[in-house]
Amino acid sequence: MEPSKALRELFDQHEALRVSMDDCEQLADEVDQGRGDVRTLIDEVAKLRVAFGEHNRFEEQVLRPILRELDAFGDVRIEHMFADHVEEHRALTRSLDGPTAELRAALYQLRAHLVAEERYFLSARVLHDDVINVESSS
Repeated sequence: MEPSKALRELFDQHEALRVSMDDCEQLADEVDQGRGDVRTLIDEVAKLRVAFGEHNRFEEQVLRPILRELDAFGDVRIEHMFADHVEEHRALTRSLDGPTAELRAALYQLRAHLVAEERYFLSARVLHDDVINVESSS
């Protein structure tokens, strides 16, 4: 997959996750105010967990080969991403199982996670279709 196409798909997935998080937050507000259905909130959080899991699998599958080929820093990016990043995904997924106060904290962390991904891994500066070769001096 071309880096620019992967970038577009990952940004689309991030947007869908943000919409789902907003829905979860709205439903949590309604539950906290005594006018919402807990089952509806549980179902929406389950959908968010599934979407986040699918996004993470896609991201891990697509980014590794792209980052490796882009430039001389590919292996460093991969090491960083797959050392800390994957564990962060697991922790965020686990944190989506709780009462509304914990859910709000998890949604806050997930939003911050998406922003960090977009800054460090999913930028046009990093994911571009041109391969950059760094020549070594001999």
